[in-house]
Order: sequence, then structure tokens, then C-alpha cells
Amino acid sequence: MLARTILRAAWARLSRFGRDRRGGLAIQAAFLGLPMTVMVIGTIDIANGSAAKTRLQDALDAAALTAARSSAFTDAGLQEIGSSSLTANMTGSTATVTSSSFTADGNKVIASAKAKVVPAVANLWLQGDIIVGARSEITRSVNKIELALVLDNTGSMKGSKLSNLKTASTNLIDTLSEAAARSSEPDAVKIAIAPFSMTVKVGADYRNASWMDQTGAAPINDEIFSSHANRFTLLDQMGVAWGGCVESRASPYNVQDTAPSASTPATLFTPFFAPDEPSSSGYYNSYLPDLTTSSNWKTRQGYVLKYNQAPTVTGTNSSTGYDYGPNAGCQLSPVTRLTSNWSVLKSAVGDMNAVGDTNIPMGLMWGWHLLSPNAPFADGRAYGTPKSTKIVVLMTDGENTMTSTGNNNASLYNSLGYIWQGRLGITSGAKSQRTSAMDDRLSTLCSNMKAQGIVIYTVRVEVSSGDSSLLRNCATSSDKFYDVQSASQLDSVFNAIAGSIENLRILK
Repeated sequence: MLARTILRAAWARLSRFGRDRRGGLAIQAAFLGLPMTVMVIGTIDIANGSAAKTRLQDALDAAALTAARSSAFTDAGLQEIGSSSLTANMTGSTATVTSSSFTADGNKVIASAKAKVVPAVANLWLQGDIIVGARSEITRSVNKIELALVLDNTGSMKGSKLSNLKTASTNLIDTLSEAAARSSEPDAVKIAIAPFSMTVKVGADYRNASWMDQTGAAPINDEIFSSHANRFTLLDQMGVAWGGCVESRASPYNVQDTAPSASTPATLFTPFFAPDEPSSSGYYNSYLPDLTTSSNWKTRQGYVLKYNQAPTVTGTNSSTGYDYGPNAGCQLSPVTRLTSNWSVLKSAVGDMNAVGDTNIPMGLMWGWHLLSPNAPFADGRAYGTPKSTKIVVLMTDGENTMTSTGNNNASLYNSLGYIWQGRLGITSGAKSQRTSAMDDRLSTLCSNMKAQGIVIYTVRVEVSSGDSSLLRNCATSSDKFYDVQSASQLDSVFNAIAGSIENLRILK
């Protein structure tokens, strides 16, 4: 509009010159008319070029911001997103984009572009098109990630399922390590691993940790033995090393992140200790002589004085797959604390082995402990730390299980003790009742974790029975739940999760 107005004004002036019959002015007009017209139009071209440059800069800034906020980290990915956005932002402009570049430089997205404007007096005033350029630099606001992989290592994972899980976990670690390498900030990504079955192994290195129940003060210790007993003392008397596994804390601490404290013994972690069961048929873990003539099975099982000798039965029970002794069922791999040592993490994944029943709340609780700013490890950043996100990926191939037995204990010993101890909230019950009680505990735990801002992904693998809503509801959102029909799909699922986690690193 402005250009047309100026042209009309110039033409009107020239027309007046043409009608003027005064000789001198007519001659001047003849010589000056064309140059003046060119100068006027050229001024308009310069104004159009300046406006195009401003439009290009604004469009490039917006496109660079779009690329920076995306989940793309490669130059190719940034180029695709950025150039598409730039084209859309330049719609309706008199300038035509001739080239663009969007590349990554650490946490920055570097963008540049050129565009051309066809001048009104081509090849006369400017000798060709007007070329304008722009450059933009966006620093991505990046979340630091603390991730816990809570991985099912139960007996049903043996074989190809465990192999697929190892491959998927290793590739996820590689993907996130590459994301960390692109960041200019230290500790951009840290990962922990919590293999679980019916218990969790923290490792024998924590034998003397202050958060372990060193004196037998936790109330759990008095539920089995005929008199007060310190489990570490019993192990020492038998000459058996503690396997490094722990038991579930007493309610409500089994679903809470309460730091362990000697002033509240129930918050301490009790060493896993499978009792010597009666030397009678039908029992699965009898590894010592009973040393009492009592006919009461509980008395024979809990008789403290028999634990002053080395086990007389060793090896593996063919029925359970557990080693005989106080560490029965503690043959899984230990947890790995938060670290950015990728070799350590991949080695831990490679060492995983399958044994035991499925106690999902136990595994998930230790995933929380590994991310927590509280003891036992206190490795995680404080809850609510700006630009920091805590994430759990929970993978399981089965339902919560506390196996029933035909003997008086009515269950195999696990991190919840025996069913009759009531640590599950019930003292007896069929398989469905036990599973339901453990499911309720898992639901509460998931809610407590999400209330602290922890993002939860859940992966259900080859589970044909039960209700998928348990793990679906545990996940932070429905798109973070994966119902995998074949373990062979684990790698692609974990790859999708890794991509989603990368996306969470970018603050929107």
C-alpha cells in the first residue's frame, strides 16, 4: 500500500511536469524524471528488504525456539523441525527462504537462514534480488534426570525374557548416556538399578550401615523366634555371611520414604533371614537339626539355640530353586546406586539373574529409595529441585505373588516373612487374596511416589491373567503404560521410553 501511494504521488508530479509548457522546466523534467522515479522505487525496495529481514529474524527466532523445545537432539532432527516451522512462519511474506540451518551445540540450538526479495526495478537499481539473512541462538532449558530402573528378576524371567530385558536395558542406558554427553551441564543424567523378586538385595557391603538393624531392635525380629534374637548374631554363630538382602519394613514404612532412625526401630532395615524350618517332610528350608524335642512346629522352627552351629544341609532345593540356609531366595543381583558411570550400569544389567517370586511393591519401594534425598542412600536431589526430574521405569512379567505351601507356614519365606506373621495385612488366604493385598499395597505406593513428583513408567510383559489397570493406574499417565505381548518387543518399548525421557529433559 505504501509503495503504491508513493508511486502514485511520483506519477502525479511527473504528469504536472509534462503539462508544464515552460521550456526550462520541461527540459529538466525530461532529464530528471526517470532517475527520480528509479530512486523513489529503489527507496521502496530498500524498505521492503529491511522489512523482510525483520520478518525473517522473527520467523527464525520462533523456529529455533520450536526446535529447541522439541525432543530432537540430532542435527537432522533439528533441521527437519526447524525448517518446517520457518517455512510456516514466513507464509505471506514477500521474501522467499533460500536456505536454513538448524544445528545442536551442547545445550544450544544454532539457527541461520537467508531469504530473497525481488526488487521492483530488477537489474537496474540493485543488479538482482535483495538477499537478507538472520541468525538465532537458543539455549535449551534442560532438566537433570535421575532414573531408577526397577526390573523384575523373578524365576519366570529365566531364559529369553531376561536376555531381552538385558538388551533393552543396555540400549536404554546407551541412549541416555549419549543424551548426557550432549549436555554442557555435569550429571545431566544419572541412573540406578533395582533388580527385584520376592526380596531386594542391597549388598553385603552394607553389613555395618547405620540404617541396618544392627541390634535386632525392629519388631520384625520378635515374630518368629522363641526369644529375642539379633539376626546378624545368629548368622555369625553359624559362620554364614549375610547375603545382602533385606526384608520389607513394617507398615506404614513399607510404602513411605521415611528415613531410617534408631529412635524409631520399625524404620530400620532388617536383614533378610530365612529361618530353619522343622526337620519334617513338607518343609522346604530345613538346614539345621531342630535341637528340641517339642512337637510344636513353631517352637522347633523358632528355637534360637539351634543357630549355634554350621548348616548341615547346603546346596539348592530342587523344588524352589533357592539355596538352603538363611539366605534362601537371596540369589539375585544387588541394587546399583545412582551413577553416571555407564560401564558400571551395563555391567550390573549383565549380571542380573532370575530367582524367586514376584513382590512388585518391594522392588518399587527400593526404586524410590535409590532416587530419594533421604537415607538409606540419600543420593537423590531434594524433592522439588528446579530443573530436576525423578523417574522410575517399572518392568514386570507377572502378578504379585506369595506362594502357598502345604505345610504349617502356608508360604515360602520372603521379604514379608510367612503369611501367618500378618505383615501383608492378612494371616492366611488363597492366592487371589494374597495378590489382592499386595496389589493394594502397590497402589498406595504408586500414589505416594507420584505425590512427591516422581514420574512413573510401567511395563507389563507377557501377562495373560489379572487386570492391567493396576500398572496402568500406577503410571503417571496412560501414555506411560506399556502392555507388551512379547518379550521380544522390550527393546523397542524401552527405546520409546528413552525417547520420552529425553523429551522430559527439555523444559517447555
